[in-house]
Amino acid sequence: MAWRRRRPEARSGARGALALLALALCAPGARGRALEWYSAVVSTEYVDPQTNRSVRSVSESGRFGESSPKEGARGLVGVPRAEDRDPEGCAPRTRFLVPGGRGAAPWVALVARGGCTFKDKVLVAARRNASAVVLYNEERHGNLTAPMSHAGTGNIVVIMVSYPKGREIVDLVQKDIPVTMTIGLGTRHVQEFISGQSVVFVAIAFITMMIISLAWLIFYYIQRFLYTGSQFGSQSHRKETKKLIGQLPLHTVKHGEKGIDVDAESCAVCIENFRGKDVIRILPCKHIFHRICIDPWLLDHRTCPMCKLDVIKALGYWGELEDVQETPAPESPPGGVSTADLSLTLPDGDRSDAGSSALPTTSDSAPPCEASFKEDAGENTALLETSRSDPQREGPVS
Repeated sequence: MAWRRRRPEARSGARGALALLALALCAPGARGRALEWYSAVVSTEYVDPQTNRSVRSVSESGRFGESSPKEGARGLVGVPRAEDRDPEGCAPRTRFLVPGGRGAAPWVALVARGGCTFKDKVLVAARRNASAVVLYNEERHGNLTAPMSHAGTGNIVVIMVSYPKGREIVDLVQKDIPVTMTIGLGTRHVQEFISGQSVVFVAIAFITMMIISLAWLIFYYIQRFLYTGSQFGSQSHRKETKKLIGQLPLHTVKHGEKGIDVDAESCAVCIENFRGKDVIRILPCKHIFHRICIDPWLLDHRTCPMCKLDVIKALGYWGELEDVQETPAPESPPGGVSTADLSLTLPDGDRSDAGSSALPTTSDSAPPCEASFKEDAGENTALLETSRSDPQREGPVS
């Protein structure tokens, strides 16, 4: 089937589109740089003034900044003073409240995210001699932390904690409760991401793949529609041709019949000798063949295998075949060769095969026939004419 033969080519086109997408994903530059970051272990300790008991909490809830040294730090927690109204710690003159802080003791600045860049916050706290800077995220982010870029801040440790954790510590410090924070190095994380340029490249590859797939589908269904239509037309044409072939006369070969010699000893299609009881079909050009051999040939070619006569035209059908009606096959063409008088000169080897099944002829004195061709208006219409020979020419024509 024509459209089925094209399917492997269509599949190869689809595989090419998928290969294009895979190439886009695997090509150099498709993947961005690996994002490596470290979590931070945050430990806080303070004395509850109501119970006078030490309260300590440890969690791996922080995240080191990209430019921060990956090392630990320890100190009392300090927050921007409330009167300065700068909880983000962005103003250069921001002062910090450090409960329990004395002299040059190390302390850790705790500031809110927002208001300025991470770098500005770190530099403000560093000018106040903070040993580390802790930023807590915005309220809308909940318990999440975010990567921080703060190049140019030196060797000061910088981490980020979640909003709930940061507010918990700020509330304690603002109540003048000394809180000691210890920062430790946590787990190393590696996260790969796709760069913006590769996203555009992959998107173009995906769109190209979709266009190729759509074009293939359109081409496939158009070819299938055309093939289906041609099949319907071909089947109808073959059906009408088969009806016309059925009008050609048939004859059963009988041994010892007297009649005309058809000058043929074997079928030109199968190259087998004619034998007794073989059913043969007689074409308008007088050539004879086995019915089971010539019928499929005529369905495909419509011409005599030997002389190339167009059998359909010879029967008188010059146009389309729509109006052909199926009629039973005559024993011989009107005015043509009588099947009762048609006989074959069989080889000696076939006489023994057909001897037991030979039937007597209906008349030993049946007149032989002559076959001739006539040209009608320049067309190759082969007609069989019969004429009785004179009494002196009785017997089969050799």
